[in-house]
Amino acid sequence: MTVPPPVLTATNIRKSFGDREVLAGISLEAREGEVISILGGSGSGKSTFLRCLNLLEVPDEGQIAIGDVQAPLARNRHGRLEVSDSRAAARLRTQTAMVFQGFNLWPHLTVLQNVMEAPLRVHRRDREEVLATARSLLERVGMASFHAAYPKRLSGGQQQRVAIARALATNPKLVLFDEPTSALDPERVREVLALMRSLAEEGRTMIVVTHEMAFARDVSSRVVHLMNGRVESSGPPAHMFGADASPAFRAFLSPAAL
Repeated sequence: MTVPPPVLTATNIRKSFGDREVLAGISLEAREGEVISILGGSGSGKSTFLRCLNLLEVPDEGQIAIGDVQAPLARNRHGRLEVSDSRAAARLRTQTAMVFQGFNLWPHLTVLQNVMEAPLRVHRRDREEVLATARSLLERVGMASFHAAYPKRLSGGQQQRVAIARALATNPKLVLFDEPTSALDPERVREVLALMRSLAEEGRTMIVVTHEMAFARDVSSRVVHLMNGRVESSGPPAHMFGADASPAFRAFLSPAAL
């Protein structure tokens, strides 16, 4: 059986804010078609790690590659890592897309314009091609009839579905989800999770920071538990949610999740 190539390789990622070490040397590899759920308590470093992967945060140590595109990080004269080549960083970011818990749609653009913006402005793709793709994606996420609406007219679940369409519009190799359901009411949570499940079934490579245990257990190919900025344990869901789970992970889980 052929092993899919790695889409993401992150090695020894460290990050501190002042005297507080948030990431203490995390390494992770994601292969094509994998869905990796990252779980952990508040302050465990989940969101910071995700933001380092597409250089929204520059790590203090470590290496990151998306496919064969290496993150352009080098030490400045003060010994700190920084982005050494803005064009190379932009190339790396075009390989990824991120869905935030706060939606982050542009309020002055319509739903359709939000989905079209990055392919047009960043990727410089043909406008007619981008328009056709955007309309298809809005149909895919059940938001085609809202194409002319502005974000403030949408519910949280509707905004998140548009945000997912926007993330897919650039056809990224890797989609990062940062607690995409945490700001939603239960009905909207079910809508967004159903959409994410369908993306997983299509073979999308996804890294998902989440508190949704059923999604992590039923959809993930791998579960990673972060604790104090480190990988405390990781493995297939059957292992992580089974009798062989580590004591720390079992303590983290609610009884309903077991």
